[in-house]
Amino acid sequence: MEGTLWYIEDDEDMAALVSAALEEAGLRVLTFPDGLSARNALAKRLPDALVIDWSLPDDDGASICRWARRRSAQLPIVMLTVRDDPADIVAGLEAGADDYVTKPFDINVLESRIRALLRRANPAQRLECGPFLLDAASGSAFIGDSPIDLTSLEFRLMTLLMRKKGSIVTREHLKCALWGADGAHLSDNALTALVKRLRAKLGDEHGIKTVRSFGYRMEEPR
Repeated sequence: MEGTLWYIEDDEDMAALVSAALEEAGLRVLTFPDGLSARNALAKRLPDALVIDWSLPDDDGASICRWARRRSAQLPIVMLTVRDDPADIVAGLEAGADDYVTKPFDINVLESRIRALLRRANPAQRLECGPFLLDAASGSAFIGDSPIDLTSLEFRLMTLLMRKKGSIVTREHLKCALWGADGAHLSDNALTALVKRLRAKLGDEHGIKTVRSFGYRMEEPR
């Protein structure tokens, strides 16, 4: 899967059709049938991209777009609507949308536009490994959609391991990165205890492997 897309659409048939096509193309899609559920989810975390239908039963797509844009200046947002009047297109873009697609549309065109926005977004802000997600911009960590309560030190350790996913990160590097100059003189026990606490919070499928005499490696859970 190449990215997580949230799609706000009250038409169940349309949501199912678009979701299936985009997932077949390699995107992960989570749908929301109304503005309230979407806003509640967005208040907790952000997806890789957001597609918003303009007309919703309880909300206005442009209003959601403005609200989401205030939360993140980098989040790729596409407005999807039957409104093709130039004034509506301008209004959607001024609300913060990066692109505006009118119905009916070719699903390949929508996919291409989403991918173009994802390429321009900053990938360094989000790290993924199996079910684990780190959002460096907000300092949040998740297992699937569930937040993980990490201390600042635990979050930094997880970030260091996930940035080097699949590679060994030495104990010396981790200690210096986490504790600065003091890390070079710090007992290995402090790092061992920190890794133990992080593993406990991540659960049995934590993916943090000990490489004896060297350090640690984060792997995709099998």
